[in-house]
Formats: sequence, C-alpha cells, structure tokens
Amino acid sequence: MNDKPDARNWRNPLSVENAGAGRIAASLTLGRELRRKTSAGCALGTFVIECPVPATLDALALAGFDFVVLDMEHSVVDFSRLELLIAAGQAAGLPTLVRPWGEDVGLIGKVLDLGASGIMVPHVDSADRARSIVEQARFAPDGGRGLCPLGKYDSLSEPLRMLNDSTYVVVQIEGRGAIERIAEITAVPGIDAVFVGPYDLAMSLGVPPGSAPVFEAAARMATAVPHGPALGIYIDDPVNCAEWAARRFSLQVVSFDGRMLSNAARSLVTQARLGLRGKA
Repeated sequence: MNDKPDARNWRNPLSVENAGAGRIAASLTLGRELRRKTSAGCALGTFVIECPVPATLDALALAGFDFVVLDMEHSVVDFSRLELLIAAGQAAGLPTLVRPWGEDVGLIGKVLDLGASGIMVPHVDSADRARSIVEQARFAPDGGRGLCPLGKYDSLSEPLRMLNDSTYVVVQIEGRGAIERIAEITAVPGIDAVFVGPYDLAMSLGVPPGSAPVFEAAARMATAVPHGPALGIYIDDPVNCAEWAARRFSLQVVSFDGRMLSNAARSLVTQARLGLRGKA
C-alpha cells in the first residue's frame, strides 16, 4: 500500500479568501475556460506579433476573441514586455498562450510563473519532445515544473492542483516527421492540443504556403487522432473556420494583429477614396 501523499492535494497554509484573492485566482486559472470552449466546440484566437502592447490585448478582447497567442518566436517581445501583455490579458479576462522562442531549460516554467494561461511550443516532432514540454509545464506528479511560492499563489487554496488543471499545453506540428509520428505525440499524457503550423509545414513538405498538400496533411491528422488532445490550426481567412471546425479542429488561431490592422486600414482607405471620387 502506497501512503505517499499526493502533491496535487497540498493546501497552501498562506491562502487568502477575500475579493482581491478571488480576482487574482480567476486571472490565474483562465486556461480552464479555454479548455472548456475547445471541448464544447470551438475556441477562436489570434496571434500578437507585430503590435505587442497592452492596448492590442484590450482591442482583441473587445473584438470577442476567446484567447490570444503571445508570440516570442517571431516578435520583439522579451520577458519585461511579456509580463505587461499577460497582465493586460488577465485584466480583460482573455486567456494568454505564449509561444516561446526555443528549448532553453526553464523557459516554459518562467513563462508560466508570469501568469500565462498556457504555452504553444513550436517545432515538436517527437513524443520525447512532447514529454519534455509536459515535464516543464506541470507540477508533480504530472511533471517536474519548479515551484516558487509566489505571493499571487496565495489566492489559491490548492495551487499545485489548480495551476495544473488550468495550464493549457499546446504542441505545434510543423514538419513532415511530426505528421508521421502524430499518434505517438498525441499519446503523451498532459498535452491539451496539437496545433498545425501551416507555413513551416509547407517548408518541410517542400511546397508553397497555402497549397493543397499542406491542408491535406492537416486533414489527415483528424483521422490519425480520433480521440485525445484537441486539434488546432492557424487560418488566414476566417471564411474557412467553419470547414475546419467540421473536421474537429476546435482550437483555431485566425490571422494576427499586424495583418488585421493592415486589412482594416486598407478597407477604410478604400471606402474613403470611393466616397471622395463620388463627390468629385
């Protein structure tokens, strides 16, 4: 008989129960709502890459997005800026996933300590890599994430269990090898979603971005993964969201901040010039 206590059941002796603690606890557990929405049907998000300022998070929350991905791989975002963006998401009730730039040991835990709702790790092509990500993202006994008794965790009565339950872990499938090993990757416990990055997948397949072989490979994932983690994909054109939802891709990231700003600006200028020509 194993009488060893389960770390998940550890109760924080310094936990606080008041209105402020309730608000902080809610901001730290936004990942639960993201998991609920993907399970119920579809969660709609977008990337923050080119306009990484708190006002962008406010605008995206007002637009009605279910979550955002804060990109550290392709942007100028460093940790000081990341903290402000996560705080802006928390204030708006908007779950934030962070895409880190690499595989540095401790990087994932540091991102999560800042209060991110989860992670989206690029270029995952094996079950071993997926296990390493879970190990860094979850506390014992589900993983080996280091615990620092941060003051904000005093808003949680059972911080290890509550943070494990609300941390949303996404691995990106971006290479031919990953597609071939998708069943092994999705069998790793602790993965919430597998997400297709169509641009890097196109590079791996040796075909142009947006071409049919890329999306045929993504569609085959739904057959290879009938159960388990949610399926996710990046979508350029929102017209295609319903089609991918019908294929069970319930974690959808549509466009990104810079693209949306540019598209909206062009639309506004086009309408204005049409009106001006009509007055000429």
